[in-house]
Amino acid sequence: MTKIAILTDSGCQLPIGKNEDEGIFVCPLTITMKNKGYLDGIEIDSQTVFETMEKEDLIVLTSQPSTGVIHDAVERIKAQGYEHVIALPIATGLSSTLNGMKLACDMADIPVTLVDSKGTARNQRYLVETAAMLAKQGKEPEEIGDILRQMVEESATIIMVPNLEHLKKGGRITPAVALLAGLLKIVPIMKLNYDLGGKIDTLDKVRTVKKANLKIIDHMINDCHVNAKDYIFAIEHVLNEKLANEMKDELIRRLGDCDILVRELPAVVGAHMGIGGIGYQYIKKYQG
Repeated sequence: MTKIAILTDSGCQLPIGKNEDEGIFVCPLTITMKNKGYLDGIEIDSQTVFETMEKEDLIVLTSQPSTGVIHDAVERIKAQGYEHVIALPIATGLSSTLNGMKLACDMADIPVTLVDSKGTARNQRYLVETAAMLAKQGKEPEEIGDILRQMVEESATIIMVPNLEHLKKGGRITPAVALLAGLLKIVPIMKLNYDLGGKIDTLDKVRTVKKANLKIIDHMINDCHVNAKDYIFAIEHVLNEKLANEMKDELIRRLGDCDILVRELPAVVGAHMGIGGIGYQYIKKYQG
């Protein structure tokens, strides 16, 4: 039986260093505010980032874990006798963390199975926890990788941004597009495009924030065919807990009691969505 470690990043929202005895090693992403870098989950948390953004109207930059941070995690993995790594970082469409993990494992001469989560937050965390469970059960890396990739294909992340101003300031869209959307009072709905490694892509445009959120629930139920029995859900937000809980109630009203989490988004995603943004996720449960 191969001794397998799971290597991930703070986008999965697991505490840094607390699960290493279970074979889960979390590398902190980097958050930059006012020209100062912070280790996500160690030196700063999402709530602090969002409250600072709201108070000071800041542009917050994010980046993958540093080469040194990933290298140190891989060295700890080797020192504890692990023989193989399952790398499960934030979507490659959002970050180049996967490449950094591959490089660190190659340099340390430890075999690695790379799995693009094509998401972050609860979906990424569920994949990480499932990978650790499968490793504990004695499954081999190739089988675990195949199971995780199938789970990724049965998941999605859909986001609502109440206005495009923050995305415009962060250079994510052109000022002309942002101005047009503001004049027409368009609320964009975007979905992580799995064909592009989880890059943010336009799904629809709606006239009001409430309608945009209801449209996302319609899409999950009518187009993606989710249900309460086979899927777990998350509604994660940027200082928009009231609306997130309203939408949780709406999803339960339409699907019945289901496994659904409401919490703040990871800073690395929420920083680019801006205040009021909401992300919806679902992933099919591992039936084993």
